[in-house]
Amino acid sequence: MTADMAIGLDLGGTDLKAGLVTRAGEVTAFLRRPARAAVSADAPLEVVAGAVAELRRACAGPPAGIGLGCPGVIDPASGALVGRTPHLPHWDSLRARLAGRLGADLVVENDANAAALAEHRTGAARGARVSLTVTVGTGIGCGLVVDGRLARGARGGAGELGHLPLDGRYPCRCGVPGCVEPECSGGGLTARAREAGLDVADAAAVFAAAAAGEERAVRLVGRMTDRLGALIAAAVQLLDPEVVVIGGGVANAGDALLVPVRAAVGRHALESHRRGLRLVPAQLGERAGLVGAALAAWDAAGRAAG
Repeated sequence: MTADMAIGLDLGGTDLKAGLVTRAGEVTAFLRRPARAAVSADAPLEVVAGAVAELRRACAGPPAGIGLGCPGVIDPASGALVGRTPHLPHWDSLRARLAGRLGADLVVENDANAAALAEHRTGAARGARVSLTVTVGTGIGCGLVVDGRLARGARGGAGELGHLPLDGRYPCRCGVPGCVEPECSGGGLTARAREAGLDVADAAAVFAAAAAGEERAVRLVGRMTDRLGALIAAAVQLLDPEVVVIGGGVANAGDALLVPVRAAVGRHALESHRRGLRLVPAQLGERAGLVGAALAAWDAAGRAAG
């Protein structure tokens, strides 16, 4: 019997999101579990294995493959983390750690790359030849897709957009002087707001304060959206995409984020590269990462069969 589902997994520092995904990118079953990533090296492995076992029981037959998206630079050949990521502090070779437990070939992909693949094939960038997906959350993630295929770079590290040295004013844990992520991410906006004396829980609260006319919040959101627009403009001039998709938790601010970011891209990008460029909100929401991971598993299954 031909498999009609792949399993997609999106593992973050807080949650694991998992689902059954058709070849066309439709999610037919979805679950969420606490990731327990900070507990130990084995704790998130147990969470992943439990979720996979549950989804396998929901399948009519063996899945076509299993795909995992997670933070960090992932070597496309080995599935290993290149360096370390603070979101998964105990991990190194993800594929080696998980393949034995799952009893199947495992495709491991950077989470922003997975989201970019999903948005390109089934979401907001569908139909584009070249698309860039930027996820704005605690940090900044980015993935580039050309002609339906991810551009991963020589070691899996293409798309580390948030750590460009655009004269940032605040230190970043990445160690790059002038890194702009602390100014244009949700985590950075929250930190800057607290430094300014605002009692805010997250970036959404800063945007809400700005909408209510709080002067400090207005100023901080203006700085954040300008820096994010400059960051995207740098990528636009380097990569010349047709579509830039904006996702991640901060994108829930809607036009309060998108309108000033579009204006900032207009200020910072060459006119030749802005012509015909679309900057649009993501369509797939929190499921983009698991959909993209499953699509990567479908691709691997197709290569193995061909």
